[in-house]
Amino acid sequence: GGAAASAWRGARPGGAALLHLQRDALRSLAFSSSAPLSLPAFEALRTSAAWAPVLRAKGFLRFAECGSYWLTLQMCGPRLEVTATRHRPGSGSGGGGEAERSSEARSSELVLIGGRRLDEGRLLEEL
Repeated sequence: GGAAASAWRGARPGGAALLHLQRDALRSLAFSSSAPLSLPAFEALRTSAAWAPVLRAKGFLRFAECGSYWLTLQMCGPRLEVTATRHRPGSGSGGGGEAERSSEARSSELVLIGGRRLDEGRLLEEL
């Protein structure tokens, strides 16, 4: 906490930090879909050249092949972690997690961060 935390929250990119962001040219893409995704199609995309510029990914995904399970995907560099959670509509367990989304909620949400070669149009088309 304290003054250091307050200064950090109020900091804005400038000087060297701004040049760093411009030089690295990071790009991002946010995707959401109300329809379940195809697991084979997603895996084909994830292992394709279109995915190569992706540096970081985080998503809550629903695949047609996974029935009542939500998959949480987290990727940072070569590290990939996928966690499955059973979705029980109306269970009312009160945990408030992703598994408790109502059936009206989006089925899948995914955010990708990548380098300047990230082709948002192609990735969206493939998703």
